Amino acid sequence: MKCLIVDDEHIARKLLSDYVSKVPELELVATCSSALQALNHIKKDSIDILFLDIQMPDLTGLDFLKILPNKPATILTTAYSEYAVQSYELDVVDYLLKPIDFDRFYKAITKVISLQDPKVKHHLNATSPQQTDKLFIKADNKIIKISFHEIVVIQGQGPYVQIITVDGRKVMSLQSMSKLEELLPKNFYRTHRSHIVNIDHIDSIEGNMIKLRDQVALLSKNKREEFLKLIDKLNLLGE
Repeated sequence: MKCLIVDDEHIARKLLSDYVSKVPELELVATCSSALQALNHIKKDSIDILFLDIQMPDLTGLDFLKILPNKPATILTTAYSEYAVQSYELDVVDYLLKPIDFDRFYKAITKVISLQDPKVKHHLNATSPQQTDKLFIKADNKIIKISFHEIVVIQGQGPYVQIITVDGRKVMSLQSMSKLEELLPKNFYRTHRSHIVNIDHIDSIEGNMIKLRDQVALLSKNKREEFLKLIDKLNLLGE
């Protein structure tokens, strides 16, 4: 399936290009930095999947979709969640919030292909790659790679999250806790509305306080029983 990537950020185009190259069923036709540039490719090439950013100069991704007579299957890639409802009114297939994890990207691709060929969906599920061991987080006008094992605790701070790593690094990103929670493996647990902990780094649990290295996270009363059962299952409590 032929793909076109449209995003005004070079790093975002490169990341998506790398992801496309990992899926044998996909062929990257071009990457474009603007919707107007993309229009030329759509006119002359047969594009099956369009990866489209929303906030771009001159013409936004949503306005671009409105003027396309024959839209390819469209996956929106954006840092802004507030356009989700409006985007689905334009029949987009999926809505990916940046920073985009490969697993989430792959699920979107599976959705696109299954709409066109259920047999291909079965093949993709059978050959699905193993879960990634890292996150790509957008912070300070760049995309930062953080391995899961490095993360000690994640703190919610309004519309932002702060990721604290084993070496004391603190990465602040505009990201929802719920979205981030979906991307994390089973050794991470949301103990409180404002805290997600890496169970591997827990030193002790005292009442509603969880100590992890030199960090402290809160444990909600309604989460305590489930959380203790989880760490017991993971053999962290001993005999």
